[in-house]
Amino acid sequence: MPEKMPKQEPAPQPTSEVNYPPVENGVDYLDSVADHLRFGQPSPRNLKYAVLHLQAAAELLLKARLQQEHWSLVVKDPGAAKRDRFEAGDFDSCTTTGAIARLKDIAGVTVDDKSAKSLAILSKWRNALQHYGLKAPAPAVETRAAQVLDFLLEFIHGELLPALPGAKASAVEEDLVAIGMKVRQIKTFIDTRQKRLDAELRDVTNRTVECPFCGSFALVVGQGPLSPSCRFCHTAWNEATFAAAAYAEVFSPDAEAALQTCPTCSNLALVVDWARVLHATELKHLCFACGEAFDHLAQCHGCLDMYVPSPNEDVHLCKDCLPARLEKF
Repeated sequence: MPEKMPKQEPAPQPTSEVNYPPVENGVDYLDSVADHLRFGQPSPRNLKYAVLHLQAAAELLLKARLQQEHWSLVVKDPGAAKRDRFEAGDFDSCTTTGAIARLKDIAGVTVDDKSAKSLAILSKWRNALQHYGLKAPAPAVETRAAQVLDFLLEFIHGELLPALPGAKASAVEEDLVAIGMKVRQIKTFIDTRQKRLDAELRDVTNRTVECPFCGSFALVVGQGPLSPSCRFCHTAWNEATFAAAAYAEVFSPDAEAALQTCPTCSNLALVVDWARVLHATELKHLCFACGEAFDHLAQCHGCLDMYVPSPNEDVHLCKDCLPARLEKF
């Protein structure tokens, strides 16, 4: 009787797996963002996924550069970081804002202020979408997304590609070329819209500031206490005070101190030190209600409001507090 052959097991089938290393993963997210935005006037759904995927890309790419410096910098508390937990993905990572701070302070990476602001705003929008929903003007989302895309593409070229092995670097470069072509379509659409505004803003450049929502120099202030609005993204505020507060929160390191009462119109709509108007490089004191700009202001030691001091004045009292002080003598 012939010997029985052992039972043959089925030949092993090639297994597929999800394998996206950080840089390649971030680039793939950028490609998705460009696809969602590159056709004029994307739908709300496209904008939603653009925000989600762009924030995912930003976190991956910023933290990939931190990891090049040292793996523990990606962890929320580097002092308590453990290598085995990091390699298993079992850890809390730092925030986007924290990653930017560590890149600048520890790795010596340059992140310009405008890009840092756009990344911070993008992070807020993503959190809103994930937890309770987002309501924002579509042009604002497009413009901020284009700014972040621009920054991240340069960031990959300057900070991440040099550390990749040759074959991987070449593959990423090919992907970046394709994404760059899509981004140029987005920027062309945005630039065309901005050019249409040039004539409209020509006579109000002295009171047109950068919109805290979209980042375009198209927020016209000084139209009274009610309803300033951005001519680019159409974001409107019910009161000049709210617009000034939103502006100070984005552009000033101390939003509370930057928002003061205007000595001319008495509205709480004066942005101190941090207002920059269209086509100007210097910072100004600017009232978002009456539109008046001030070259020099001082804080009254009596009421703590801002006032315009007289030449050589050194008593540090406004015109209302000075008489009351003199009565004591």
